[in-house]
Amino acid sequence: MPKKKPLVPEKVKSRNITNAQRIAAVRRIQESIALSPLMTELAIEVTTRGGHIYLEYDDAGTTATMARITPMQESPAYALESETDSGWVLYGQGTPSRIMKLLCNDTLGTFHALGGIDQTLRNGRGAVPEIVQISTRTFAYQSTNAPCTLQEALYFYYGIPLVIVMAPREYYRLHAEPSLIETSADQRKILIRFCSRNPANPHIVGHGYYQRIRGDWYGIGVPPESGSTMDAAEAFLKSTL
Repeated sequence: MPKKKPLVPEKVKSRNITNAQRIAAVRRIQESIALSPLMTELAIEVTTRGGHIYLEYDDAGTTATMARITPMQESPAYALESETDSGWVLYGQGTPSRIMKLLCNDTLGTFHALGGIDQTLRNGRGAVPEIVQISTRTFAYQSTNAPCTLQEALYFYYGIPLVIVMAPREYYRLHAEPSLIETSADQRKILIRFCSRNPANPHIVGHGYYQRIRGDWYGIGVPPESGSTMDAAEAFLKSTL
């Protein structure tokens, strides 16, 4: 049986639009941002460059790009693009409002992995829910006893800012699955592990280490060989500061 050819990410061919069309698209995107608790808290900015629309945010004083939106060639639709090692590739398409919904709903990590947080805040009209710790590594919503994701626990339970919860981007972009490994007694140090979701090739992709230092949270990706314990991950973090 011949081997299947690997899927090649689709590149987007752009079309020229009028200034009025660009202004209208940007306005729709900004309206969607205003309706999203996630995008609002991340203070997403909309910029236009070279026929593309970029969604950007501040990451520790550096401008980071979350996604790109491009008017598609031979189509009235717009493309939502994600950035990869080989450049920008198609993720979804539709009207500006539709692709913003796709962006906000991301839970795997293509853009942020925080779709569950956005939906919870929308449903609660911005109210922060009560999270309880069920066991060493599991959390749930107090009102419903429904389980919550690790990202939701990091944000709602531990109080880590969203821009830090998004880290490490290098592992989330691979759609690696995070799980809680260890926390310190004072809950100021947290170690998580990222594992491949591919059942045919299970392996540790890396670790995420979060630490509160002088009132501020820091988060960093730690290679598999450097983050097997809290002490090792802390040493790696300090070596980068």
